[in-house]
Amino acid sequence: MRRRNVFLSLVVAGLLPVPAANGHGTGSHTGFVSTVSGLEPPQLGVLVQVLGGHERLSVRNLGRKTVVVFDEDGDEGLRLAPGESGTMADRRIGSTGPPPDEGEFVRDWRIPAEANGEPFEIVGFLGYRAPEGTQDESDSGLPRWAIVLAAAGGAVVLAAALALPLLRREGEDERASDATER
Repeated sequence: MRRRNVFLSLVVAGLLPVPAANGHGTGSHTGFVSTVSGLEPPQLGVLVQVLGGHERLSVRNLGRKTVVVFDEDGDEGLRLAPGESGTMADRRIGSTGPPPDEGEFVRDWRIPAEANGEPFEIVGFLGYRAPEGTQDESDSGLPRWAIVLAAAGGAVVLAAALALPLLRREGEDERASDATER
């Protein structure tokens, strides 16, 4: 009986509503998203991605060459030996200006770098998509309540499926203890 109560308490706690997380909060640059499209020429073992939507570059050097990424002034912004990784804030990949009227491509960007002294560029683009709640709801797909309802229903079905073996085992334990008492 105790196992069932603990289990049901956990199921109920898991179904409590959780506030939605907002990736960027609010502000004039909310909705900008920067994307790395590649390295020119390609560099074996160098992985680059954008963090924070359009705030920082994350560079992982899984190759055998020392990688240097240059900042806006042409100085060394990031130096990574083989096996190292790091991040750097860079205004070239983002925007501090006002957002465009609608979601759209904003501009391309290029960040100079080198691997063992051989130059390459980190290439990407900046786009904009109006944050949720500022768009016309008619084209946003399923309403949020439908998604939450479907997720809650799925959680209940999963909880029931997981509870059945525990409830069966508990019934068998009670029957076994009744048999031993007789």
